[in-house]
This record gives sequence, structure tokens and C-alpha cells, in this order.
Amino acid sequence: MSACGDGAPTAPSTEWVSGVWMAHATLTAVSGGACVGAKLQSSLGSRDIFAALLQQTGTSLTATISSQGNQTSCSYSGSSSGTSVNLSLTSCDAGRVANVRCADGSVFDVELVAERLAAQAVSAGRGTSTSTWNVLPPGGTQPIASMTLSAEFLWNAIGIPHDDFHVFDGSVRPGYVDGNIVIPEEVNPFCEKCGWF
Repeated sequence: MSACGDGAPTAPSTEWVSGVWMAHATLTAVSGGACVGAKLQSSLGSRDIFAALLQQTGTSLTATISSQGNQTSCSYSGSSSGTSVNLSLTSCDAGRVANVRCADGSVFDVELVAERLAAQAVSAGRGTSTSTWNVLPPGGTQPIASMTLSAEFLWNAIGIPHDDFHVFDGSVRPGYVDGNIVIPEEVNPFCEKCGWF
């Protein structure tokens, strides 16, 4: 006869997060980046919207995240534990933003080279991202400066299976209903001017 409390403890269950998540992000901090970083100080509080396709196997995650405003599209890997999600950038199909103009009129490209995201994910949640960008001459490959950006975001699962994800272009509107798939209505789902740059 076993005593009360005997046996192995039960691990907390991990939330199932596969699917498409829509996020509203706000730029909260900028450091480095020479004149590009100085320019972005005036963009603190600016919004962007990104769509994240998450695919989960056990506690392992892969993701594709596409930004509406910054127009980046990158792959991530990470893990899920309980209701927490952690992702790190692995590669980008589109990670470069061209022709960012500084206050003095000089023009540079910026390229996303690293990013970490941490968020809660129970149909909706809050998260943070920290990204590293290289500042380069237009079309160049040798960075002249590095810049770190921090952002906060609120995201929610929008009810689209991960195997029915379309490239995020704003064509799927909140409130759209197709069979059993419902994308809930959001307040101010799109921003007139999105992105940090």
C-alpha cells in the first residue's frame, strides 16, 4: 500500500501552440546603430504587426515570422514549456531593410542578424523581443555599426492551422469566417504606418 504523496511528480502540461499567431508590437528601446540608431530614437512607441506560424513537436518549436511593417521574413527555432514560448532566429529569407535615411541625409541598409522572443501563449499572451541589426552601406556586406532593438508585443492565436498558412500580406481580415475557422475581430488590426524604419 503506497503512502500519500508517493510516486513521481507530474510535470506541468505544455500548451499546444501550433498554428498562426498575430502580434501587435511596440518598439521600446534602441541602442547603438550610429546615426540609424539616433534616428530610431524618434520611433520609440512605433507599432508593427507580425504573423507567426508556429509548428510544435513535443516541446520543440519551429516558426516563420513575417513582419508587415519592417517587411522581414525569418525562421526561428525554440521550445515551449507550460505556457511559455522561447524562440531564436535561425535564418532569414528577407532580413534586410534598404535605404534607411538618417537625419543628416545619409542612407544605410540594416540587416536583422539575431533575435530572441519570449512570450506567453494560451490563445493570447504578452511577449518581448530583442533583436540585433547590422548597419551597412547601401548594398554593402561589411557592417559599420551594430544596433539592438527591444520591443513588446501582444499576440493571439487566430485559428488558422499551421499547414494552411499563407504568406502574411494583410489579405486575411479579422472577422473572416471559413467553415470552422474563425479569425476573431480585433481593435485596430492594421496600422497605417507600420515598422521601425
